[in-house]
Amino acid sequence: MSHLGLAMILVNDMPRTRPFYTDLLGFEVIQQLSSPDDSFVYLHSKSGATDIALQDANQTTYGVPVARGGIILGFAVEDADAVYRDWQSKSVEILGEVMDMGAGRMFTAKDPSGNYIQVYHLYPQLEEARKQMGLS
Repeated sequence: MSHLGLAMILVNDMPRTRPFYTDLLGFEVIQQLSSPDDSFVYLHSKSGATDIALQDANQTTYGVPVARGGIILGFAVEDADAVYRDWQSKSVEILGEVMDMGAGRMFTAKDPSGNYIQVYHLYPQLEEARKQMGLS
């Protein structure tokens, strides 16, 4: 079982893109879930809709080509490693191995139409921090 937990937007110009989403669209930066070097910025929707993240495409794209930007939908699951093994057995197109992203475990795959998705779970302490901040 999963739910859409995050829409990650790959960006080529973080200094210009971040204010677009914060100042113009009203998202709030959650520093505890963002990277210290600003290459990954977690943005909380004040309206309670799906949160988004900005990922510097110059740093990493998790195997997703970014000729003109891109988006990755993130689906939260209980155990990304178990889903990875299950999807491997079902011949889903997976881009790389399950990896530790610092906040949890994740992998990137493609749906049958070629859309990029990430399947992830957060480590318990970060999931608890999200709850305490009112983010879940």
